[in-house]
Amino acid sequence: MSAFRRRSHTAVVVYETARIPIPEAFANAADPYLDILPSGETQTKPIGSSILLTCKPKVDNPSLISQMQWLDPQNRVIETLNTYAGHSKPAMYTELHQDGSLSLFFNSLQEEQAGKYTCKGSYARNLPLTKSVTIDTIIAITWDNAPSNQYPILGEDFDIQCQVRARPSPSVDWLYNGELIKTNDHYVITTFALKIKKVQESDDGIYTCRASVQTTGELQERPIRVEVHVRPTIEEYSSPVDIIEGENANIACKASGKPPPMFTWVKSLTQQNLSIADRFGVNPVTGELTITNVNRDDTGEYQCVASNAAGQATVNIQVNVIVKPKIMEFVNKTVVEGKKVEIQCKAFGRPPPEVTFRKFTADKPYVLGVQSQDDRILVKNVPNDLTSETIGTLSIMDTLTDNDGLYECIAKNTGGTAYKNGHLTVEFPPSFRNMPNVTMWSWEQKEVNLTCIAEGIPNATIRWTIYGDQKIDNDNMIKQIGIGPKSILQIKPIDRRYYTNYKCIAMNLHGTREHIIELREASKPGELLDVKMADITATTIRFDLIPPVNPDLPVKTVSVQYKEEFQVWQNSRNKTWSVGSLYVIEGLKPQTPYEFRFASRNDVGLGNWGNYHREITPGRTVPKEPRILTTPGSEYEISKSSVQYELSWITPPDNGEPIDMYLIKFCEVKPVAGEWETLEDTCRSREVKTQGRTREYLKDLKADTYYTVELLAHNIMGFSMPGYAKFRTARGLDTSVVQHQGPLISSGAIIGIVLAITFITFVIIDAICCCMRKTGIINFVRERSRRKPVDEEDTKLGSLYGWRFPLPYCDQKMANVAGVTAIQDSGSGKNTIRLVKHTVIDEKEPLKEEKKITPIIDSGLRRETSVTFDGKRSVSKTGFVGKDSAV
Repeated sequence: MSAFRRRSHTAVVVYETARIPIPEAFANAADPYLDILPSGETQTKPIGSSILLTCKPKVDNPSLISQMQWLDPQNRVIETLNTYAGHSKPAMYTELHQDGSLSLFFNSLQEEQAGKYTCKGSYARNLPLTKSVTIDTIIAITWDNAPSNQYPILGEDFDIQCQVRARPSPSVDWLYNGELIKTNDHYVITTFALKIKKVQESDDGIYTCRASVQTTGELQERPIRVEVHVRPTIEEYSSPVDIIEGENANIACKASGKPPPMFTWVKSLTQQNLSIADRFGVNPVTGELTITNVNRDDTGEYQCVASNAAGQATVNIQVNVIVKPKIMEFVNKTVVEGKKVEIQCKAFGRPPPEVTFRKFTADKPYVLGVQSQDDRILVKNVPNDLTSETIGTLSIMDTLTDNDGLYECIAKNTGGTAYKNGHLTVEFPPSFRNMPNVTMWSWEQKEVNLTCIAEGIPNATIRWTIYGDQKIDNDNMIKQIGIGPKSILQIKPIDRRYYTNYKCIAMNLHGTREHIIELREASKPGELLDVKMADITATTIRFDLIPPVNPDLPVKTVSVQYKEEFQVWQNSRNKTWSVGSLYVIEGLKPQTPYEFRFASRNDVGLGNWGNYHREITPGRTVPKEPRILTTPGSEYEISKSSVQYELSWITPPDNGEPIDMYLIKFCEVKPVAGEWETLEDTCRSREVKTQGRTREYLKDLKADTYYTVELLAHNIMGFSMPGYAKFRTARGLDTSVVQHQGPLISSGAIIGIVLAITFITFVIIDAICCCMRKTGIINFVRERSRRKPVDEEDTKLGSLYGWRFPLPYCDQKMANVAGVTAIQDSGSGKNTIRLVKHTVIDEKEPLKEEKKITPIIDSGLRRETSVTFDGKRSVSKTGFVGKDSAV
């Protein structure tokens, strides 16, 4: 504040005249003195400004001035600039000029440089001259402590700082969003601040600190942005938090505040900063704590700290480490069928896991307690919280062989699930339950294998005997391979005594079981049980055949030999069918007697030929009736389409001559009194001449209408009997037409048509705009094509006439077949246009007819513009005539 208490210094100019003799040359001169510019005994200057004071001698002969110098307030001589050569300019220095004047320079006036400065000099060597000036400093408005951004805290009192300094002392007032603030219950204006009581969020905004100095008229404003901060508040968090050992865990900490808070985490027990701890990571923005590879020691209390400029908030969170289950013991068990067994599984985990079991052949595990599907099975748990262990027990009463097998122990807690496999072995005597009672076959001393598989735990041993307990040890035609639980008896039946029953005897420590296998001799099949001709044409014949019943081995194929009646069997032809197929012979000759004989084949071989049969093929005739494909059991078919129907059929036998075409006839029908009435006037016919065609589309049908269709096959002999079918077309708009009904417009053609219509419309609109508005592409191209160097004047004249004199032409130039000349006269206050009409007598020399036009434009000049039209082109000439014109 010392700057405000400094006193102003007043410069007093003292003129002292020495009482010395004056040369005669100056006896009549004015008294010499020094003049300081700018004038004024006191110079008031702001701090930091640059100042120039010039001390100028007022004498008759400036060349007699010497010893010019400036003295500072301490009467020290101020050095000239030359003294500081080679260095930067000092804060204060002097310069001597050719006219004898001496200037005093201040680069940047400082407060301590205030005071009286004296200029001294000597005139004519013996006349001392002096003059002083006082420099008084003022301090401009200076903001000492007025931050442009200040942050009060919600609900607390806050001082908006605005400390200002000036000389003379300033006055300060405040504005909020442009409105003047007065002291009231919410605001208190103090010397250096504006106090806000119990800050609210609505106090956000721009505050203006306005400082003024009335004596100098200086005014300064300092905008201060006030943003209300809110202390952090952490959201409620459910504690404790469970994390899983061995995995990565993320623990969230969410807080609100203004500005958004930053987060840190510490472990409460050790006060360790987890931001720099191994395996821990902290996201300071989101507040998430990450723990990598969680271990059991991570259990404990953690503190989340949310901080911002307004303060901080903390919350303590208890973290529990969940230890995944681990199965410590699950041993295999063995039990005898019918006994009780208990299977134990010991598992560790935190919290102690729940233990259950699942048989590998089951989809779901057993539940705790007695099983609803099998009350022989009981599951129970014994947990121990101190050791974090659980002992699970699977008890099975009256064990069955079905209980044998792999079991899975399942230990589960919130951390996960552990699995381990164990085996329950149920021992039982040998069993042949899965061996079928089959008869084995052999023939022609073919070697055969009799296989015996005995199930049993422990594994059974097997021995073989011939029925009646006859041993087989000394027979070279019988060989045993394997003694159990699978054994093969290899037999080569060289005579009929080997075709008998063989006994497989299996035994273990729990009992003995026997199984009989019969070996029989197989033979070739006998004759067919029945042979009948089912269908015959001129070139084909179909038989109904019944193979032999219950042969030793099943019949696989049936063969036929056939020949013409007078041929020998050595020249016959053969054909073989698989059993159950269509027994058809093709390629026969018409009107020819044939002989047939049949034989069956099994694994042994082909049986004897027999079942002799004789047939005479008929002569060539029309084809058989074609069979139309329809849905079995339906009265009529339903077409998927409303305008067409797909007709399909099977190619009938041609009866000796190839089918060359099909005739299709279809008519509308309607049900009347339970019968179908044909509408004869609606009948249409169609020929299908494509060879091998078995499908045709009936088109141009009516929607939701019944139709009947006849199909006839034709060969050179004539038409067959017709095949019949009925169908009904679909309703409504057809969306499933398989083939196009005539030419359709493609999507590309539609797009082209739309584009063409759009283009034509655009051209029409553009032509209208060209004629009516002089706009558009056509007008632009037309103007560009005929533009000449005089276009500017033509345009002006055309636009002038266009709105005053509309003519029946698209362009606005006044023209007709004879031509027109327009002359514009400009004078004082008036503007006249003269139209000159040309009457064409000769193309080169037209006559002219002039007419005055109402003045339109005022101008100080008279402008003459002539436009001449000859029906093909225009020529424009413009001149200015007036008082200021050179014309």
